[in-house]
Amino acid sequence: MEEFDGVRCRGEAVESFVKSLVAGAGASEESAAAVARALTDASMRAVDTHGVRLTPHYLRGLKAGRIKPNPTVRIERLSPAVVHVDADDGLGHLASYRGIEAGIEVARENGIAAVAIGRSTHHGATGVYTLTAARQGFAALGMTNADAIVAPHDGVKAFFGTNPITFAVPAESGNPLLLDMATSSIPLNRVLLRRDTGTDLPPEVAIDGKGEMTVDPFAAAALVPLGGANYGYKGAGLAVMVDMLCSAFTGMLHGARLPSFAGDDVTWPARLGHFFIIFDTGAFQPRQAFANRVAEFLADLRGQPARPGESVKAPGDPEWAALAERTANGLPIDAATWKTLGEFAQSYGCAVPDVIATTSAH
Repeated sequence: MEEFDGVRCRGEAVESFVKSLVAGAGASEESAAAVARALTDASMRAVDTHGVRLTPHYLRGLKAGRIKPNPTVRIERLSPAVVHVDADDGLGHLASYRGIEAGIEVARENGIAAVAIGRSTHHGATGVYTLTAARQGFAALGMTNADAIVAPHDGVKAFFGTNPITFAVPAESGNPLLLDMATSSIPLNRVLLRRDTGTDLPPEVAIDGKGEMTVDPFAAAALVPLGGANYGYKGAGLAVMVDMLCSAFTGMLHGARLPSFAGDDVTWPARLGHFFIIFDTGAFQPRQAFANRVAEFLADLRGQPARPGESVKAPGDPEWAALAERTANGLPIDAATWKTLGEFAQSYGCAVPDVIATTSAH
């Protein structure tokens, strides 16, 4: 988990604050609520790169016209198990929540549902949506493409987005199993967070404009695929799969042809694609048998021998620990983001949540 200077506020107060800011930028109440829900969910689980610190990105997109503030989200059932969602260039969070709910209803009927979402925009942490399905007793696989920021293996220029993959499985007792990972070495937002906090990148996660490895977040021109300099072909292969499912299956462009999120012109619609598969676990195995297998797996995994002072964790375990800590002690927001949010709040006349503590990276 990242450590940074900043403040802590109660999670529910932050969610209300983000909702008021997005509404202040002109978004519909439903769109604003979806953004606030998704970003707060991510931040409470310490997915800070895709949490509250993304709020200014969406506010600027709304102001510039890239994001439609009051979209008409259309849901069409193309076949018994296939759903298409037209996000109408609105906030991707609303379209993704709508897509998950539609997919759950189809999976109830057919055992499985594929949900292709097109004409969308950045939707934050993709795991937020598969987790929504898992909390309702459904397993879910999800992914999204994005603009080019990741070089192909052995390449020196960005071609892929960070193209995350997420997989969530309900657990009968306790929190769901949740995998949520970029197919790049690190998410782009971790580079931006390191710029804001003045800290170096880990080695072998980014290249500069000459294609050389760099730890300077300001020199980073592209990320490398998951696997680093020697094994990045694995991450690049996964990125290909994500781009295909999120472009060819949704009718959208692949990452290298999408407009840059960081470019000067933010009036172009982003037109991203998201892709989800929802599984009704009871259609594959008796529900209790499925639940028993998941429980056995998690217990066996967590019970494996570990290095001194460490423990073997299931995907999502660090985030669940962070959720408990942040519920008790408040949600941390880095100083640069807090300052920017305060400026937007003043502009929109929004009340700023109370600070209950300060944080420090030192």
